[in-house]
Amino acid sequence: MSTLAGLDIGTTHTKVALYRADGTSLVSRRDRTPGDADALRTTALRLLAECVAEAGTAPAAVGVGSMAETGVPLDEGGDPAGPLLDWRDRSAADEAGVLASEVGSEAFFAVTGLRPGAKLPLARWMRLRRHAPDVLRRMACWVSAADLVAASLTGVVATSPTLASRTGAYDIHQGAYRPDLLDLAGLSPDRLPPVVTGVAGRVGTAAAGRTGLLAGTPVVVAGHDHMAAAWAAGVRAPGRVADSMGTAEAIVTPVAAVPARVVDGATVGPFVDGASYCLISGLPASGGLVEWLLGRIAPAGHPDPHRWFTELVGPPEAPPTGITVLPYLRGRAAPEPDPRRTLSMHGLRPEHTLADLGRAVLEGLSMQARWMLDTAGGGVRPGSVTVFGGPAANPTWMWIKARLTPAPLAVVPGAHGAALGAAQLAGRAIGLPDGFVPAPPRAPVPAPEWEEAYRSRFLPLATAPSPSDEQEAP
Repeated sequence: MSTLAGLDIGTTHTKVALYRADGTSLVSRRDRTPGDADALRTTALRLLAECVAEAGTAPAAVGVGSMAETGVPLDEGGDPAGPLLDWRDRSAADEAGVLASEVGSEAFFAVTGLRPGAKLPLARWMRLRRHAPDVLRRMACWVSAADLVAASLTGVVATSPTLASRTGAYDIHQGAYRPDLLDLAGLSPDRLPPVVTGVAGRVGTAAAGRTGLLAGTPVVVAGHDHMAAAWAAGVRAPGRVADSMGTAEAIVTPVAAVPARVVDGATVGPFVDGASYCLISGLPASGGLVEWLLGRIAPAGHPDPHRWFTELVGPPEAPPTGITVLPYLRGRAAPEPDPRRTLSMHGLRPEHTLADLGRAVLEGLSMQARWMLDTAGGGVRPGSVTVFGGPAANPTWMWIKARLTPAPLAVVPGAHGAALGAAQLAGRAIGLPDGFVPAPPRAPVPAPEWEEAYRSRFLPLATAPSPSDEQEAP
């Protein structure tokens, strides 16, 4: 049976794994994702080499997926022309405002499927034009994180539709970059990577020597990590919805065509199959909020803070804490986007414990995901919801989600993530059959007390005017 390699360049970790074509994991490696472009591609290739060496076999194809908006400008020689621009950076907020005013939010959305925002590469390029024009002048091509790693393997710069569509300069209807939008940053389409839906390039001799891959091995840019992970989890057609959990969290809803109306805060773009579309509602800090909390409450020097937290908030079965958490560590993206929203806790009482506080954070994150789920499909309840990603390993978190999800729920193992999706999409590109069988969803769990907490406490607080709105009111 053929072997496939998948790489997932995530916000916090870079994961590399080798799989059999049926999805069986053979070997995997992970490390922190560096904040430097050269270190990022070095890390990815090192992990790939370690996997190939341990497996003792070279894969038939390699797929590379990544976080969407993080990327770097490359010069003519393929070296970074500036720093890696992280999607979490909000320094281009003024440029996002210019996009909204000059193009118009609705007109921009009608073309790109996105809302003007500081994380969009287009807004970053506009900022570079104002504050670092020498970087923009040296930029021969922009690449996302996945494009960067794929190019280091093949010497060919290319991207996928799912990553191109997150730049803010891509027409999702025409499948092409928009010169009028790029002109706002003084750029042209030839300075962005070609969009490829199949094999982007083949492993070069030098990269083969570094990684143990065979020269000529096909490499596929598998695209946006949330969508690659949805593919791996079996969410591949309308009716099934993915809850992709990581540093951020995304509700991914495949649709056959671009809908006439999309809830405010959700985005729409091409799906990884190259034939359909998907809606995405995101929460910028999900696992990231738990990481933030652990940095403040976990015992100093503990060898495994996540295991400590799992033990702290367990066992899973318990009623709602009575604490309502609005989990907006990095603002709210959807629904009703508001970057000024902040993390807040309501209903704390003297008898509450540290364990209650930890559980309440998981409750708030689960309720926010439920709100995104309720609005993502335009009010149409999904046939099933599949949850995956690193945080899915926390049994208490998944138990709470099961009480708040009004549709059949499936939780898939951590191995079924974006790295597996990238490998499967690489196999698909070279014509290999995909023998993956999706996890069967379990029936919804009737939980009146959780529904009451969500509707009577969480939603009224989440939809109330923010304090900044009240201060600015005349």
